[in-house]
Parts: sequence; C-alpha cells; structure tokens
Amino acid sequence: MPSKYEQLYPWLAAAYGHNAFTVTEFEETFPSPAPRKVLSDLRRLGFIDSPSRGVYKVVAPDERSRRTLTGEDGLLGIPERARLPYAYSRDTAVSLWTDGAYWTGLTAAFRPLHIDVGKKDVARWQRFFRASGARATLEGVSETLFGVVHVLHPVTELRPVRRGGLHVVPRRTAYEYAAARPYLYEPVLRRLGKA
Repeated sequence: MPSKYEQLYPWLAAAYGHNAFTVTEFEETFPSPAPRKVLSDLRRLGFIDSPSRGVYKVVAPDERSRRTLTGEDGLLGIPERARLPYAYSRDTAVSLWTDGAYWTGLTAAFRPLHIDVGKKDVARWQRFFRASGARATLEGVSETLFGVVHVLHPVTELRPVRRGGLHVVPRRTAYEYAAARPYLYEPVLRRLGKA
C-alpha cells in the first residue's frame, strides 16, 4: 500500500508540472492543516526540491529514480559504522579483490552485497541495518529483493582483512569461491590467484 506521500506525488506533478510553487500556492491547491510540515516531509523523501526559501518544484519521476539508484550505490561502506566484525564475501569479495572490475550475481534491479557475519551477531546486524535505513536480509529468507541489499551469511569464524577501507575475506578465500564457479569467474581467476 503506497504511503500518503506516494499517493500525493502524482497529484503534485499534475498540479504544478515543471513550475515552481510556494507554500501559499500549495495551501490553495491542497487543503492541509500543516502545509509546511507536509512540504518538509515531501522534500525529505525526495518528492520535491526547494531551489530557494519558500519555493518548491516537483522532482520529475525519472530524476527521482536516478537519485534513488545513485544514492544506494554508496551503501558499500555502511557496515564500517556498525563496529561489529564482518567480511564482505562471495561475489562481493571477488569484486573488491578485482578493484570493482568484475561484478556478478546481480540483475538490473537487484544488487546484493554479500557479507559474512558472526552467528551470534545476526540480530545485532539486523537491528543495525534497520536503524541505518539500509536493506538487509538473512541468507535463505524468502522475500522479494530489489535495489542494494546486504545479504547476511552467518559464520562461526571470521578472518577479515582490510581492502580499500573495507573488511573482506582474504584473497585466497575469494579465489577459492571463484575457482569453484569457473563458468562465472574464468576471466578473473588468474588475477585473483596472484598473491
């Protein structure tokens, strides 16, 4: 069920199109007991911009989609803020060890970031991702996935190393993962195998 702001958004576009509008014009068009709060919420959620004080413009749907996608691309570093042990693993580790040159395991609408976490820390990781506003799921959970999602893989032992400011499984572990899937990783096996 769409939120009231998601339902209001197309009406804003129909009322104002590409034209700027003021708080007063908004009040005249959309009766509201708290128009400034509604406009503030719409701006925070990315439905409108404010090019100057008291002036607003509707963000075009394609621009709003582009902002959502580019905003999610920066989620790779979020686990660093958790202060919990972790290591990027699987497809994500291969990408990190190839300096981002080789990404697999994603689709046009789903970009998983695989992360090994301690079994005892799973609940803490889930709370952390919820609080940070980033999506996360536990390996094997059946749900519809889209956008950037941290896929949590509970493990009994973590041996992370630093790579590009992030914690990742050792290069040898990434190589072994890729070598077990040569049909996906043949182009980078030699690069990963170098110590």
